[in-house]
Amino acid sequence: MKYNNKNYTSLWYKNGVVKIIDQTLLPENFKIIDLTTTDDIINAIKTMKVRGAPLIGVAGAFGVYFAFKEYNGEDDHQKLNNKIIELKNSRPTAVNLQFAVDLVYDHALNTNYENPEEDALDKANELFDSEIKACKRIGEHGFKILNKLEVKEYINLLTHCNAGWLATVDYGTASSPVFEAAYRGLDIHVWVDETRPRNQGGKLTAWEYFHEDIPHTIITDNAGGHLMRNGEVDIVITGADRIALNGDTANKIGTYLKALAAYDNKIPFYIAAPISTIDFNMKSGKDIPIEIRSENEIKFSGNTPLNHTLSPALNHGFDVTPARLITGFITEKGIFTPEQLKELKNGKKQTSIT
Repeated sequence: MKYNNKNYTSLWYKNGVVKIIDQTLLPENFKIIDLTTTDDIINAIKTMKVRGAPLIGVAGAFGVYFAFKEYNGEDDHQKLNNKIIELKNSRPTAVNLQFAVDLVYDHALNTNYENPEEDALDKANELFDSEIKACKRIGEHGFKILNKLEVKEYINLLTHCNAGWLATVDYGTASSPVFEAAYRGLDIHVWVDETRPRNQGGKLTAWEYFHEDIPHTIITDNAGGHLMRNGEVDIVITGADRIALNGDTANKIGTYLKALAAYDNKIPFYIAAPISTIDFNMKSGKDIPIEIRSENEIKFSGNTPLNHTLSPALNHGFDVTPARLITGFITEKGIFTPEQLKELKNGKKQTSIT
């Protein structure tokens, strides 16, 4: 996508280096940094220089490649396994990371070539390309929903957190239908939740829409219900970090409250995510691990106190929205109800709801 009229992906590989946009510095500072080791990848994921479930997965895939480079001796097998486990555990909630790491690791070990390092790199690059294509298709399917909405002047869409190109590799998940609508000339305006405590909506989603000339307005996290009740929201679309087999979905903390408000006001609520975000081995949302992050994210902005710093704080990174509140899932394979997700597990042919 675009920044200062130049196209970027949020991550790319070149000559032994993974280059990323440091998302902790946006929107004030656009900085590209180099990652050259598995530990660099792990640190970037933990510190949220790289964030967003699909992007974390792709970063993890290249982390496997680095691990094979670093532990290629005959006696390094246990060290390699330990590093792979550390990589998979660098963020616990997003299933894409585990999916991508296992995909690349298993491919490199089971391919009948003499250089697992190169096999890992090939698979990581393949995943990089497939995630871009998946997000593009998510936008195309999501556009069908937006184009069918009956609105007076323009579509008012509400989103939470950042599920744009910064959170994937390109296009995004929840933002991909927005970009597609804008490209096709559909009038759309986006309500952007600031998304406390790290403000990924106000800092990142708004930054993306600004540089793509998409009309948007930043709102406080608690304003969404008020806007819905007053008829100022036509649809809600968010991303996801993990989707259980029954459709229960983990996403950034606060998503559950948006889903409740949408349900109460009869507003369609969609989750946009690639198939890689579905955890087919997890039966329901009660089993999804919820990351608890540092209380300092709540207490401080940089070094500036935001609250009474001597009081304890609890900082859950995600919550789970039950399937009963979700209208449908926008994936690269089509749009599905929560009940239809089970059939995707076995690769059965599926007719989407659009």
